[in-house]
Amino acid sequence: MHAPLTADGLRRGARDALPLGLGIFVYGLAFGLVAAQAHLALTQALATSAAVYSGSAQLAALNLIQTGQFTLATLAATILLMNARYVMFGAALQPWLHQASPPLAFASLLLLGDANWILVMRRIEQGEADRAYLAGTGLPMFAGWMAGTALGALAGHVLPDPHTLAADLMLPAFAAAMMTAMIRSRVQLLPAAIGAVVAVLVFEFAGTGWAIIAAGLAGGAAAAAGWRPPYGGTL
Repeated sequence: MHAPLTADGLRRGARDALPLGLGIFVYGLAFGLVAAQAHLALTQALATSAAVYSGSAQLAALNLIQTGQFTLATLAATILLMNARYVMFGAALQPWLHQASPPLAFASLLLLGDANWILVMRRIEQGEADRAYLAGTGLPMFAGWMAGTALGALAGHVLPDPHTLAADLMLPAFAAAMMTAMIRSRVQLLPAAIGAVVAVLVFEFAGTGWAIIAAGLAGGAAAAAGWRPPYGGTL
């Protein structure tokens, strides 16, 4: 079956995702500030945002760096675990996206984020057929992420000692705010609670790095056990 992929779909996606881009800009600003606190240069912060393009994974990795208790193995494992949800995102999009050519489909997935995945899934439910819509929704988000990272990193290098401004609390506060926004029921609270308990227990024996990884595995396993395909679909 022919899958339309047009410039109009790209434009509509970009237009619909403009508000998301503004929100992601603020998120990128937070990451840029934390990156400056971790003594990353502007170019390093931008390269990280472009290559990883995952706020939760980048902030968790920086948290490891700031503790001084990290290795390449713990950093890689942290990023992989934090981004594991994209496996489910991609699986949910597969029935709709597979009809596009593989190069275009994979290129679109490079711009996939939490917010535009939700937006695209809702549009698919409403009958969206243009596969370029996905890439369009990703453009404002990526632009906002990179612009926020740059501004935050620049500001972080000229601000006073972050500890005097209590800016070192930004990461835990931001993570708590994300969790509050994402948890909408007691069932969704369970993975976070399990992850927190595991983190405390593992921290006592293995330190911060492995505590984050263990918490991610435990919380992710609990979430996967209760996960159901969105909008009544099947995988």
